Amino acid sequence: MNSILSIIFTILCCGLAQAKLDIPKGLSKSDRRIALETLGLSTSFKVLGNPFPLGGFSGLEIGISSEVIPTAEIGSLGSKATTQGETSYSVLTLGKGLYNNFDIFVQMAPFSQQEDIRSFGGQLRWGFYQATYMPAHIAFVAHANSVSFQNEINISSTGYDLVGGFTVDDVTLYIGAGMVISRGLFIGGTGGITDTGQKESETVSDSHFISGIDLRFNNAFLALELDRYTESIYSAKLGLRF
Repeated sequence: MNSILSIIFTILCCGLAQAKLDIPKGLSKSDRRIALETLGLSTSFKVLGNPFPLGGFSGLEIGISSEVIPTAEIGSLGSKATTQGETSYSVLTLGKGLYNNFDIFVQMAPFSQQEDIRSFGGQLRWGFYQATYMPAHIAFVAHANSVSFQNEINISSTGYDLVGGFTVDDVTLYIGAGMVISRGLFIGGTGGITDTGQKESETVSDSHFISGIDLRFNNAFLALELDRYTESIYSAKLGLRF
């Protein structure tokens, strides 16, 4: 367990070394919507782990995740900018079991990362069904998240998902679907990024599809997940679950 904690601490301190995302200037309304679909929907709160309830007041989860967003299209917007195929950032997640199969999770990205991304969010899970004769379970997930990219694009996202899992020994496969709404505020004025020179807001929504695997190693786990919005997002989480 000490080695797992050491790995988590190393990821937390180091983050991911990637070039800073170059956000173009002069974004039109259609450009802003494309940017919001890429940066807003993709950064919504992920499941990234076994959706089975943590186990009441005694349940606890802590983890570090790495999320990869495809941002190649961003460079072709507005006045154009340096193209960056992918943007990565790290997130710290804490989860606590409540009661009656309810869990609450919070996440944050407060690290001094190259990407200059700040994020904070919350998630509520309700494990409302567990099969009697097979290791299958279903949970309802509601989530909200806010994220800032270099203080030039500030985004809030909310959504919900229905997630089903199937566990055999120490392996859980899970799939789910739901909806996400993102609202973005684009900074104007001197040094702003809008074509009007004014502060502008946009809203987009899309369906959300989830598939993932959770591998358990005693109290430690590794989760790998694919989230499909307008883009496909790949994420991984390393953590401890008690």
